[in-house]
Order: sequence, then C-alpha cells, then structure tokens
Amino acid sequence: MQAELSLNTSQASLPQQHKFALVAEGGGQKGIFTAGVLDAFLEGDFWPFHLKVGVSAGAQNLAAYSARARQCARSAIQELTTSETFFKPSKFFTGGKVIDLDWYFTQVNHRPKLQVITNPGYLAKDNHFYAVATDAQTLEPTYLHTWHDNMLEHLKASSAIPFLYQGGVNIAGRNYMDGGVADPLPVEWAYKQGARKILVIRTFESHHNGAMPILDRLKPVISRLKQSKRMLDLYHYHQTRYSQALEFINNPPSDLEIIQIAPNGPLRSMVLGSSAAVLQHDYLLGLRQGKNFLRRWHHQFEPSIT
Repeated sequence: MQAELSLNTSQASLPQQHKFALVAEGGGQKGIFTAGVLDAFLEGDFWPFHLKVGVSAGAQNLAAYSARARQCARSAIQELTTSETFFKPSKFFTGGKVIDLDWYFTQVNHRPKLQVITNPGYLAKDNHFYAVATDAQTLEPTYLHTWHDNMLEHLKASSAIPFLYQGGVNIAGRNYMDGGVADPLPVEWAYKQGARKILVIRTFESHHNGAMPILDRLKPVISRLKQSKRMLDLYHYHQTRYSQALEFINNPPSDLEIIQIAPNGPLRSMVLGSSAAVLQHDYLLGLRQGKNFLRRWHHQFEPSIT
C-alpha cells in the first residue's frame, strides 16, 4: 500500500548574507556515522547553518539535528533498523517489502525518545531543511521542504530504496523513491540556492565513486529476477549522478568553499544488516570526527563566515 502525501517543494530563499549549508549523504545504516558527527555538533551547540539538505538516512539525521534531538538518530538506527520487523532480506526474492518503512516511521512517531523530531516547537517551516527524493517516472531529483507537519512523509519518500520498499511513496499523485538515485550528494543544488560555504558529511570515504561491488557480484543472481534490467539501469544511473556530484565537489566554482567530514576508511557498518556492536563502533567514530572538526573550526574556519 502506497502512502498518499501532499507535496511541498518550495525552493530555499536565502538572504544574501546567509551562505552556509550543511549536506548529509545517505547510506542506510552507514548513517550512524553521521549521527555521531551531528551529536558532536549538538553537544558543542554548533548552529551556523542557514540551509540543510539530506538524502535518505542523511535526511533522517538532519531532521534529528534540526529538532535538536541528541541521540535520536542514533537510537532509531540502532534500535529500529536492526529489528527483524524492519529488515527481511528473504523478501527480496519472494516479493514484498524488504524494508518496512511504514513500521519504521510508525515507531518513530510513537516512541517517546524518537517522536521529539515531530514536535512543532522544534522544527518550524522557516528552518530551510530539505529532504531529497527521486521522481520514479522521470528520475529527476525533488527537494522537499520539510518541517514538523510533513517530516515523516518526506523522510519516508527520501528513504524508499527502490526494489526494497516496493511501490515507492505517492506524493500528490506522483511516485517517489530514494533521493540517492537522482542526487546522492546535493552540493550543487545547495550552491544554486545561494550557499557559498558547504559542509558535506559523507558516509563513504571522500574518494568513493558510488560503486557498489556487491551488486556487481550479484549480477548473475539479479539477472534471473523479473525486474533485473530496471534494477541495473537504476544502479548505473545512480553511479552516473554520483560521479557528476563528485566532479562538482572536486572542481567547485571559484566562489564556493566545500568542507568535507568523511570516514578515513570504509565504515564497518553496511547499508543494511549490521550488528548493534558494529553500529556502535561507527557512531563513536563519527562522534570523534565531529569533535575533531569543531576543534579545527574554532581555530580556522569560524572567522571566515562572519
């Protein structure tokens, strides 16, 4: 059953002096690294951003950060995504939803320590927070202006991994799926909204090219599936868009400064199927990198945005 949602894709209207954006990459359970980085920001009362845009797990992390809900994203990843109710890999071959986003966001909306992100007092409409989703028909990115009224719906759309959450999410008569398909690193979009300094939190190493070796190894198995061509086409399309985003990051316009926080090596966590112990390791890694970044920021970067 598809969720029927209302669509709001209003563009960020940033005042000329507001030029600092925060971009968060997706990556499923690898987003636990981002949760650590942003919890360090929350601990350090670090709020310099005028635009925030996230993809899939990155959007979920930014929702918690925007709501100033420390430990919220960490709890959701460690407690919900490790549940057998959420992740059922056997359904990949038998049909049905491999990931149960409906159950997941119901839990977010009802568990006391998670539902804080939907509190009207924390995430107002004027916060300039956007979640990226992909139009399933055109494969174009859509940037969903997100606040407490529509947060769970927009996060679901941004996180609907194709073929794992069958059917996608219906918004105003159109189907949407994971934003990482169309714009996995929406740095160029943030620049077009007026950002001239952009901090990017990655869940892969900074040199990662978007390739997923496990899919290459699974091609013989995937080829026997009914939707194999569509699946591989989307994968290659994602790789192309990832490469385009990296080209922009590595060769930015002269008036743009890009700062990256990224793991120094591959995270131990996988996109799905990671253990709680592995997730804890990568969370602490992100927390350390976030704190290290803040120490450098106060000595080097902070004066340049005033």
